[in-house]
Amino acid sequence: MKKFYLLLFILISSNCIYSQDSTEQSKKIKFGGYGEILYRHFDYGPNQKASTTGSLADSRAEVDIPRFALSLVSYFTDDIYLETEVEFEHLGTGSALELEYEEFGEYEFESEKGGEILLEELHITKIFLDELKLRVGRFYVPVGLLNKAHRPTDYFTSIRPESESQIIPVVWSETGIEVFGKLFGSLNYRAQVINGLESTGFSSEKWIVEGHQKKFEFIKATNLAIAIRLDYSGIENLLFGVSGYYGNTSGNRPKPEDMQNVNGNVGILDFHAAYNSNDFIARGLFLFGHLTNSDIISQRNSSISRNIQSPRTPVAESAMSYYIEAGYNILRFFDTNTPLKLFPFGRYEYYNSMEQVTGSVFADPRFKRNLITFGINFFVLPNLVLKADYSMRKVGGFDSIYNDENTFGLSIGFYDSFVEF
Repeated sequence: MKKFYLLLFILISSNCIYSQDSTEQSKKIKFGGYGEILYRHFDYGPNQKASTTGSLADSRAEVDIPRFALSLVSYFTDDIYLETEVEFEHLGTGSALELEYEEFGEYEFESEKGGEILLEELHITKIFLDELKLRVGRFYVPVGLLNKAHRPTDYFTSIRPESESQIIPVVWSETGIEVFGKLFGSLNYRAQVINGLESTGFSSEKWIVEGHQKKFEFIKATNLAIAIRLDYSGIENLLFGVSGYYGNTSGNRPKPEDMQNVNGNVGILDFHAAYNSNDFIARGLFLFGHLTNSDIISQRNSSISRNIQSPRTPVAESAMSYYIEAGYNILRFFDTNTPLKLFPFGRYEYYNSMEQVTGSVFADPRFKRNLITFGINFFVLPNLVLKADYSMRKVGGFDSIYNDENTFGLSIGFYDSFVEF
């Protein structure tokens, strides 16, 4: 591995030397970003354990700035560039108490004011050919649809699809090496070697989501992971593909000796498709994940220190989710020349963070969720959208004893390239 890194360094360095004469002429900088403003009204309470039938009836509302991201791309030469993205979540940082119902109703001190400032991307890319590009640094993990297309204009609903965000980290970025490119004019590929997850954050409610390493000053890479993605776009307006992820997590725990000689391997496979003809848009995803020795991880997690601020709830052996959504621009019927677009849409989602369990772990039916959402997207501009939707969540299945959870949402989303020079 050390020889590989040395060869990589020599290869990029030599190209930089050969390109120095043209650097001043090819220097180019792009500065942009995206963001959203959100309002939501709920007809249910926040505590799903409030009764034997789930959350109690309620009438409550929230406003939020879920995220505002700023990105910078700087071209050192025509074929070497730096890209970075900083994201501000939920109005920035500070200090706050958070009531965690899944953690036995305890108040948990968070070193944030409902949010975070995150360095989502920081990488250098070298372009050899369209078929071969090399990237080193922190970048997005290409699993699912959201980790590839996560701007507010890339999905219909006022919030990101729960069937992805409640099962895997979204948006998911890690540090490592990536090779990517386009083959045969229509087959895009990505292959990554990155730092792995850590299993103290795994939970009943969100499976591996909180295993994304963000708690400590340093990110552990004792256990690495690989991620691979293939997307085919050879059919007009259609993209479909597959992605996979695999890596051990035990060595990345704060105290790896907790899982000595016990592997916690995470494997994820997803199939996805998207169709976009400008006036008709449809997307779909199927995702399945598996975790080895989940019963042992659950037992070890239950006894870790509360200071780590981990869920300490049992984790399932496997999780599964899928969704399909579609919308059509009805303004097409009235004025074919208008730049405005109005998309009524519908989406169905299923996600279960405890699809299969092993050992003494109990498959809590509260984490089997069906979600139906209807709404509209009004595109004032291609990069500015107003959204309204109503979602109906069925907890435990359509015929379960649990109360329905209904939400009305309004949002404004945008993205733009603010400056380019």
